[in-house]
Amino acid sequence: MTYEIIKVEYERLKEEQVRRIGFRDNLIYVALATAGAIFAFYFGGAGRAYTLLIPPFAVSVLGWTYLVNDEKISSIGRYVREKLLPELNRQGFSGDAILGWESYHRSDVDRVWRKKVQIGVDIATFCLPSAVALAIFFGKESPGIAGWFLGILESVAVILLIGAFSRFADYSRDGSI
Repeated sequence: MTYEIIKVEYERLKEEQVRRIGFRDNLIYVALATAGAIFAFYFGGAGRAYTLLIPPFAVSVLGWTYLVNDEKISSIGRYVREKLLPELNRQGFSGDAILGWESYHRSDVDRVWRKKVQIGVDIATFCLPSAVALAIFFGKESPGIAGWFLGILESVAVILLIGAFSRFADYSRDGSI
């Protein structure tokens, strides 16, 4: 692979990464607005118990989409660090000097702390509204068989989403400061 090809590939990967970051970050606002609107509707009148089954489904789908995009963003960075940088070095260029940010931003001492806080924020954003909705649904209402079935299914989805956020968290650091 020539230097020019590596440069073009890097530019395209960074463009994709920027698009995905924008999309991923907007999912946070959509999730909060969705949960807020549904809770407002539920608390606005009687006889709306089954609306509480909407946040676990809707916000979980948004959470999975957020998580997939976040993983692709991380994969692009990993590809640059593990494939493009070594190829530049193999060709006699200083990959770290040319693409140093790819490792530098992952090397500060607070990275692990920040990532743990971010996982907490992600879980609070995409899982907590669902858990609250399900707790209210099961605590205040006498759901029929369909309600129990949907509620249990959605509870499993929320638990799996919490597990996925925890499993895919990348706490690794590059280098040292």
